[in-house]
Amino acid sequence: MAYIKRLAMPNTWPLARKGSTYVAKPLPGRQLGRGMPLSEIVKHLGFAKTTKEVKFILNAGRIKVNNKVMKEKSFPIGLFDVVSFPSIKKNFRMLFKNKKLFLHVIDDKEAMVKPAKVIGKTYLKGKKLQINLDDGRNLLSGDYKVGDTLVIDLEKNSVSSHLKFEKGSLAYILGGKYIGSVAKVIELEKEKAKAICEIGPKKTDIPKRYIFIIGKEKPVISLPNE
Repeated sequence: MAYIKRLAMPNTWPLARKGSTYVAKPLPGRQLGRGMPLSEIVKHLGFAKTTKEVKFILNAGRIKVNNKVMKEKSFPIGLFDVVSFPSIKKNFRMLFKNKKLFLHVIDDKEAMVKPAKVIGKTYLKGKKLQINLDDGRNLLSGDYKVGDTLVIDLEKNSVSSHLKFEKGSLAYILGGKYIGSVAKVIELEKEKAKAICEIGPKKTDIPKRYIFIIGKEKPVISLPNE
């Protein structure tokens, strides 16, 4: 297991700066400021005190990540991922709250839903178009644009709905001053790297890379209260 110094960990991690010298480092695959290793999450939730206890729980197959049994303690749990403990019927979604990563309690039904952002397209052999999602998933079909959000049915492992990155959409802000806030997209220009969003009574420019569409009239997932 790789480690990083506690003092050097991202500001978004909800862990104390003082204490042990090191904390576990997640495997590559997610931005460090938007995800944490599974072992630290289990300990942060109070389900284990030591890494040895975490290993025991994982090896027993008692933890699921996005509806799949997970046994890798360093697996990176990123934004919108779902961590479930079926034996005690507890489910958590990784979100932001007060500019820190936060494990939001959700019910069993919502634990089967996960939004994922389209971050790119790749042409494969035979002129097949591959859609690349922010959580590492890839799709070989679909009329989707970069910036759109696909709502994944984790039980069927399929796309249940498509949220376009367009005017009037609801967005979750991934970085900057308004990290973790819900905004409404007011203006969207293709030539610019920013979009005008409404956050409460304010209108402000938000970089498109920080915008994650989560709904139209209302979010497709529940969100924590500030």
